Amino acid sequence: MKYLTHYKYAIAWALIILLLCGMNGAHFPKFNIASFIRIDKIAHMVLFGFFTYLIAIASQKAFVNSTSFKLIFPAFFIGTFYGILIEVMQATIFINRSYDYLDMLANTLGCLIAWVVLHFKLKKQVKTI
Repeated sequence: MKYLTHYKYAIAWALIILLLCGMNGAHFPKFNIASFIRIDKIAHMVLFGFFTYLIAIASQKAFVNSTSFKLIFPAFFIGTFYGILIEVMQATIFINRSYDYLDMLANTLGCLIAWVVLHFKLKKQVKTI
């Protein structure tokens, strides 16, 4: 149970993602299609990239308490899996929401960007030790 306290921010962020992605699509403001696509994809990348980052940082504190590159892949995998799960839920459970493979791609890209950021952050920490 004490390990869960390290993940409180990642869990909270996962719930925020679930709420935002599960909201009735009719409640979202209407945008011009061209501007909406860019804003939507950037939002997906930020949501899931930050989620991946929070998982990796929590794992570092909970299990290793040092700089380990082994933390990055599980965080990337969990973030990517959650992005896929959210898209499937949008297709099957949530009202006025739909599956979009480009959203799934944006989710994965956000996780990948977080992976790269974490890789360089951890690499820098190792050099300073």
